[in-house]
Amino acid sequence: MPNSVIWGMKKSLLPLFCFLLAMQLMGCSAGKVAVVERPVVIAHRGGVSLGPENSLMAIERAITLGVDVVEVDVRLSADGHVVVMHDKSVNRTTDGKGRVDGLSLAQLKKFSLLDAAGNKTDERIPTLDEVLGLLAGRCRVLIEIKDNDSRGIESAVVDAVARNSAWDWVAVQSFSDKVLERFNLLGVPFPLEKLFVFKLPLVPYIFDGTLRRLSMDKYDYVSSFNVHKCFGRDGLVVRLHNAGKGVKLWTFGKDDVSRPVNVDGVIRKMELG
Repeated sequence: MPNSVIWGMKKSLLPLFCFLLAMQLMGCSAGKVAVVERPVVIAHRGGVSLGPENSLMAIERAITLGVDVVEVDVRLSADGHVVVMHDKSVNRTTDGKGRVDGLSLAQLKKFSLLDAAGNKTDERIPTLDEVLGLLAGRCRVLIEIKDNDSRGIESAVVDAVARNSAWDWVAVQSFSDKVLERFNLLGVPFPLEKLFVFKLPLVPYIFDGTLRRLSMDKYDYVSSFNVHKCFGRDGLVVRLHNAGKGVKLWTFGKDDVSRPVNVDGVIRKMELG
């Protein structure tokens, strides 16, 4: 099909897409919603605002505050080590420069992590092994795979979990279907969780960077769907619960407590005080 025809089809569908998205956004309320049970509290990026994001300092402080789960982001270094870093590059969160996948672990360890104000700290980029060793089962960890294009990251994560005997207190989440499918093919015993931004009302499609059909058969191995807080409508939560799936919402700030009834977990930016 010619590109001009495809582009014409996309333009014709754009108003419908915007209308459906607007309907969904109208359901995002800043007010409180009555709840039945306390959701699991998950510290975003290791406890961002408690220290440099994805740092051992922030994670330790999050544990001290009594969180149920710590969430961290992982990527592969150039020499195949699983390191804890949200961005593709180290530029924003360290005093170094360069892509994570273009630097060895030894090079990455030379950089200092920055605090929220951009000041250097004594914290270094941790490996997944270091995070698991620090946690030692004191709370659960939710590992988000950010490096969707590195096929070896799944086996490397599994190896780190095995080395630290962390099978019972680890879960993995990703926006990428391919990443989750590769973990599933490895036969991992820990939960796999699907991240997406929103579900279009009236039609069975979710958006995770691209539109995908929300099929329970396709995602039969997924234990939880983790959706942006503005789109975790009660109807969606009920539908997913009826299918035997958990629902977690991201990302909440200190004073942001709105959420649907019976949601299973909230991913929060943790703060001291």
